[in-house]
Amino acid sequence: MKKQTALSCLTVLAGACLAGLLWRLRGSHGWGSSWGVLAVGFVFLLFLAAVPFRKGEISFPFLAVTAFSFMLTTPSWGTFLSSLDGVQTLDAKGSDAIVEVAVHPLSAVFLLVCLGFGLAPFFGVLTGKAFGGKPWKWQHYLFLVLVFYAVSLLAQATFAHVLVRLAQPECVQAFSDGLREKEIDGTVYRTYLAHFASINWAKRIVGGRHYFASVQAVARAFGAAAALLYTRFAVRDKAAAKTGAVVCGAFAFAITVSDLFFLFGDAGVLPEQIAPWSMWEYGTGFLFGGIVTRYLLQKPMTMETVLPQRVPEKARMWIGFVPFFAAAAINIVRPALVRMDESRFLVPAVIAAGLLAVGAAVVLYKQQSSKLRLRPETFSRAAVACFTAYFALLYLFAGDAEMQDLSTLHNALVLSSLLVVLLWCTASGFAQNETE
Repeated sequence: MKKQTALSCLTVLAGACLAGLLWRLRGSHGWGSSWGVLAVGFVFLLFLAAVPFRKGEISFPFLAVTAFSFMLTTPSWGTFLSSLDGVQTLDAKGSDAIVEVAVHPLSAVFLLVCLGFGLAPFFGVLTGKAFGGKPWKWQHYLFLVLVFYAVSLLAQATFAHVLVRLAQPECVQAFSDGLREKEIDGTVYRTYLAHFASINWAKRIVGGRHYFASVQAVARAFGAAAALLYTRFAVRDKAAAKTGAVVCGAFAFAITVSDLFFLFGDAGVLPEQIAPWSMWEYGTGFLFGGIVTRYLLQKPMTMETVLPQRVPEKARMWIGFVPFFAAAAINIVRPALVRMDESRFLVPAVIAAGLLAVGAAVVLYKQQSSKLRLRPETFSRAAVACFTAYFALLYLFAGDAEMQDLSTLHNALVLSSLLVVLLWCTASGFAQNETE
């Protein structure tokens, strides 16, 4: 019992460290926003599937689809992170003009909470479906997406603007002034409708990027709430709705609390070794990963049921192979491509990554079709160790090699997190073998 309790504590720590590492690597000169959250979702779900002593068996194709769903709701957040001190900085792309606007710190908290809550509703609900949820029909998935986007778009067209104006009227006025400077006729609201959700267009105007991102964050928070309510009361999947709420709430909490690094950085109380942006990235993942891992620690795994109802077994194997291999291949090739974009080793590195992807295809095929098929949790554990080590090695040694500066706290945490995850993979493997 003591061993299992110790392993449970190590599992929660490893989940926090893994998500912290992945979210940091997704960030500055990492794998990019949308593609980066794919990496976070894919490897973190493999980790959850590898937790020992868990009942049931997960569907790896559904795991991959859940990871891809994370990409559908990736928002814009660049302007939100440094306003907890009561000053919102607004700029315009291609211009040296910078405007600093006094805002209430609670309005910054409001936007950060909305941002985090609307960040991963599909990922959260589908994770809940995979860990303890009930069987769904194909139309449930369709309407989940439709409900989220219908409510989000309705909010973006209507009441989200009212809430943003109530929260930060000073920023709305700054955007209005920016429109006049550009000689663009019309109110802030009409301009938004004319360029609906086009943040790239809004970046050219002082205050535009922040206003568009604020409306989007508020609207998606309402969309996420609607998706959770749909899951709970229309699909009647209490477990999936609860897990979705935990994931959304964990991101809202993690993003907001980790933003304190910016507050302390702006106040000049942090030493040089602590970089606010990098620590915000690591802290967001760490808090999110720890909360979700703890919540799902004892939840059973459930198989996806739509395909088995309608597709022959052999065709089902190949259909399922595609999304899982696609997620694995993308997470092998793209990090090398991005990390070494300015290196003379780019071409050989991408070729090597491509060969690794081909090797992964062979392993995945054998995993599905041969008599040597590994236990799902053993396969997941090996995949977590391989991907985590691969990502960390690219981060530490490729491109702008972070290994050159381990004096910074975020780099030291990435390295120590790698060691914790590898320790957990080893310990959980031994623990699983002892029970068989």
